[in-house]
Amino acid sequence: MKSLTLLAEHNLWANQLVLEACSELTSKQLEDDSHGYGSVIELLSHLVQVEHAFFELAHARTPNQIEFKSLDELRDTCLTIDQAYVDYVGDLQPGKAETVRFLVPWFGFEITLLEGVLQPLTHSHKHRSDVSMILPHFGGAGVEMDLIQWIAQTKV
Repeated sequence: MKSLTLLAEHNLWANQLVLEACSELTSKQLEDDSHGYGSVIELLSHLVQVEHAFFELAHARTPNQIEFKSLDELRDTCLTIDQAYVDYVGDLQPGKAETVRFLVPWFGFEITLLEGVLQPLTHSHKHRSDVSMILPHFGGAGVEMDLIQWIAQTKV
């Protein structure tokens, strides 16, 4: 499932970029939500929680709430989960990905393993974009993280 591997690898790279950009923020800036999008730390925590939850559900495990004491801890957890997705989709067989299902309890319906990978990784893109839009509010620059940029940096 090369396209899923591509998406998972891009997700890992893009999360690294956003987390690196956020490392320049102060604790006060990380927690500031005056811009109307939610705080950077809340958005990043939510991103990691969703990636973790879907990964656990796809493996028939109950996800736990992860508490982060620092941005560094959040980053380390995020990158560990992201690498787990890369490894997981590299071994995921198409027939299984499209037929094996699991329940997403907060939605009340089942999804396939394929959908269970696509949902958190595309969801993460949305929240990386949110964070990227917030960074200029604190004097930083938005993060360029399009797929083509990843390809140019890693494949060329």
